[in-house]
Amino acid sequence: MGRIYFRQIEVGSISAGNTADGEYTADRDYIIRQIYVKEYTATEIGTRFLNCTFRVDDYTFTLPETRAEIFDGYRGQVPELNIDFDKGKTFYYSITNEHSSSAISPYIVLLLEEKES
Repeated sequence: MGRIYFRQIEVGSISAGNTADGEYTADRDYIIRQIYVKEYTATEIGTRFLNCTFRVDDYTFTLPETRAEIFDGYRGQVPELNIDFDKGKTFYYSITNEHSSSAISPYIVLLLEEKES
């Protein structure tokens, strides 16, 4: 087993009905073991209102999107993904806030395992 790293991606505040997207490019060879989506909104509206699309380069592994609450749990509750994420590959995310009136501020944490050489 290689070294484990956590990569936090700040998404920022997403207004009701809006979408935020972004990307992160791998700086070395990894395996994405798990993805966590957490909320840091003071009122804790809930990740159940967030729809996520995640992909690594041309491999989209949310078809077409997945509620963020499936990624909002503890290590044993969040699905294990085991996605190759080699140096130079890019993780893309798009998160839509489906709440009718409130902004939500999520962040993403990638649980990365460095590939052994």
